[in-house]
Amino acid sequence: MAVKQSATWRRFKYANINSYIETMTLKTPTLALVLLAAIAVPAGPLWAAGGAGSQDPGLPASRLEVAMTLYAGGITMGHMDLDATLRGAEYHSVSTMQTSGVVNAFWQSEIQATASGKLGAKSFAPSLYDSFDTGHSGRKQQVSLTYDGSGPPRLFADPVYSTTGFEVKPEDTRNTLDPLSAVTFIFSGVGTSATNPCSVTAPVFDGRRRYDIEMTKIRDVDIKMDNGLYTGKGVECDVRYHQIAGYRPRVLKANESFPLIHAWFATFPSQVAGRAYTVPVRIWANTKYGVLAMIANSLKVDGESPKGIR
Repeated sequence: MAVKQSATWRRFKYANINSYIETMTLKTPTLALVLLAAIAVPAGPLWAAGGAGSQDPGLPASRLEVAMTLYAGGITMGHMDLDATLRGAEYHSVSTMQTSGVVNAFWQSEIQATASGKLGAKSFAPSLYDSFDTGHSGRKQQVSLTYDGSGPPRLFADPVYSTTGFEVKPEDTRNTLDPLSAVTFIFSGVGTSATNPCSVTAPVFDGRRRYDIEMTKIRDVDIKMDNGLYTGKGVECDVRYHQIAGYRPRVLKANESFPLIHAWFATFPSQVAGRAYTVPVRIWANTKYGVLAMIANSLKVDGESPKGIR
């Protein structure tokens, strides 16, 4: 097996690893995907305005915990965790994405993010997003987006980075989600139909770039994961990463050539009445660099393993 992985690895060029990671995480800090083994995120200052600290403790809370591993050509490249709480009309999410294995020799990153906001009947309305990126050699970047509903989200970046050259128009940021809220929105099942967990589009603005995550149902499937985590009913969906603004023109022209992403979604009811999560247990894309995949290896709803999860 080691010989096979070594041969596969030689086909990957170091210069393409960055786009590799970004492809499978859908340009999120998590899926990134998140949107990723649970890694604790400091709770103190991150539970700021609109965070879990403002939630009504008297209301029943529903919680989703997911851990996923990122692979390139069968080689482990990183891990992502998502811990989301939905209580009443509010949500709060914490996510960590960390590279691992041989990729750390030349492209190392750990991104911790939190997001909070309001729940609508079929929508999310973010209030605060924070992300902290620690790169190779200790390089750090903090990005925050604050929403007040009266205009575009307010951006804070430390160190400051330029947003000029390929600006996103203020009107294009209306009714958008931050990256982590977008992942939480997709996983939450809010906005989907009972028979189609893929009937949703997440409009995202990350402070510099504007893009949509568009999903389409392909077929119903019987899922049996190779790692044994889940066996049961599911839906196969196609996921498109559609760049809209904030990119160089040549990047926008490449939209059609961006790899089509596939996902197996399964639905897991919560103990809270009316709440059910739609979780992609396997995400993959066939690219010119090889197969990229994000595989769920742990999943809990309300602190317990739901039906179908080992």
